Amino acid sequence: MSFKALLAAASLLIAVSDSAGEPLPDLTIDLNGDLLNHGGVVVVYTIPVPPDAWTKTVGDSPATNIRLDGRYAEVQLRYPKGGRFAYRFRPVEGTPDAHAHATQVLSVIGTDMEDRGPQMTAGFENAYSDGGQIIRVPPLAELTGQDEPTRTMARWGETERNDAPPPADQRSARALVGIVRHGPEPIPLRCNGDQLAQVCTIPGDRWPVLEARWWRAIAEQRLERLRDRALRRCYDSSWSGGGRCEPDPESDEPAYLYRK
Repeated sequence: MSFKALLAAASLLIAVSDSAGEPLPDLTIDLNGDLLNHGGVVVVYTIPVPPDAWTKTVGDSPATNIRLDGRYAEVQLRYPKGGRFAYRFRPVEGTPDAHAHATQVLSVIGTDMEDRGPQMTAGFENAYSDGGQIIRVPPLAELTGQDEPTRTMARWGETERNDAPPPADQRSARALVGIVRHGPEPIPLRCNGDQLAQVCTIPGDRWPVLEARWWRAIAEQRLERLRDRALRRCYDSSWSGGGRCEPDPESDEPAYLYRK
């Protein structure tokens, strides 16, 4: 599947479980602010609820809207175990060329041997999910930029202004997920919502530190790609094989010398 097709496939994201049951939990996620304009990541966890508890906690009309502004969010969606659920993304009303908007699934979150996904540490605290998805929201420039060079720059993660925020191209979005989920220290999440869905975001006062780490992670990613490509060029430079590639001590960027 092409990159454009992958984006299009996720533009209206609907997930449905195996069998019909209680009324359909239906969540619409409105994209706004920095998340819509600059792109980011939304992690969606789906949480099964026993049928008897479902009726008591959620009721007969389990449909709601949430609005996301920050560039990283975790959404926890409850649904009746054995039943169905749906969620979708859409730009906030008034967004130009809203019909062209799309999202991209970066990863699918799996389950363990007991068919349990990650346990929630905030929001629906201590509840086990049954998996979920890590979803990239591309920046508007990538989807509806004024010309192809503009769209290509956004797709490649190129920035121009000195005060530009970190890009949300595919690789940079993965870098953001890495520092939030596996960084040097836990990132606290602030959650709010109702009995159907909880939205967990990063407090504003923590964002400057997170953004600095994000830039560093992007730089390290790019350096690693330079190193990998230089090493591959070195090994490809010999047809005979059997040698080794050593770092070039005279080079000011990743480079290797082939040695027999």
